Amino acid sequence: MKTIFLVGFMGAGKSTIGKKLAKAIGYQLIDSDKEISNQEGISISQLFETKGEAYFRQKEKEFINQLVGSENCIIATGGGLPIFNNLMEELNQKGITVYLRIKPSTILLRLKEGQKKRPLIANLNEEQLESFITEKLVERESIYLKAHLIIDEPDQKIDRLTHLLHLHQKN
Repeated sequence: MKTIFLVGFMGAGKSTIGKKLAKAIGYQLIDSDKEISNQEGISISQLFETKGEAYFRQKEKEFINQLVGSENCIIATGGGLPIFNNLMEELNQKGITVYLRIKPSTILLRLKEGQKKRPLIANLNEEQLESFITEKLVERESIYLKAHLIIDEPDQKIDRLTHLLHLHQKN
């Protein structure tokens, strides 16, 4: 089976759903942000602070390039990974892409909980955070929609997702 790439906005549940999906289909889960953090030896927040977003986006591209020939794994991508460096097209070529699409109101609730850990939103108040989500979703939606599969309001039950993946693999 091909590599499965989970894409979507931060807080969409890519890591959480990725864990459950990996267990259900016997794949290895790889979280792109965790891998980059491990390779760099610092947190993503520290990476943004010390080396900037452009450096981080380059590291995301390098991470995707390292996956050549990878099989039987699920990659939980960072929310911006498919947006920069034409990586969505590359993901579509290297495997099956799945866009986990959730409502802005759900994103807002989820992001408020772990906001300080996310460098792009760490210092925003609630109104600024809501504006950020709205603006970024408008910017990114057209790219996310290039995914092979789109799952609206994904939840912890992954039966539907596994079924759709199996159907997609057959085609």
